[in-house]
Amino acid sequence: MNGLLSTTPSQSAIRLAIGGLLLLLTQNLLLLLLPTPDQGSETLIAIMTLIAMAALLTALIGMPEPPRKHWRLRHDR
Repeated sequence: MNGLLSTTPSQSAIRLAIGGLLLLLTQNLLLLLLPTPDQGSETLIAIMTLIAMAALLTALIGMPEPPRKHWRLRHDR
């Protein structure tokens, strides 16, 4: 998978970046709706922040693609 910083980013990298940003927007909405955050909501917000940051970093860097299997390399029969 090509990362967002490459010249041709892949679709999955773009989807990861958008998904991470949507998670951050959801977190901000939760913060705005709560009058006083309690321990459970702080934990939820922390977990969502970690997931969103991991998605954004994965989208920026890109994941290594699996090696192609060369079926024609085997010439002995």
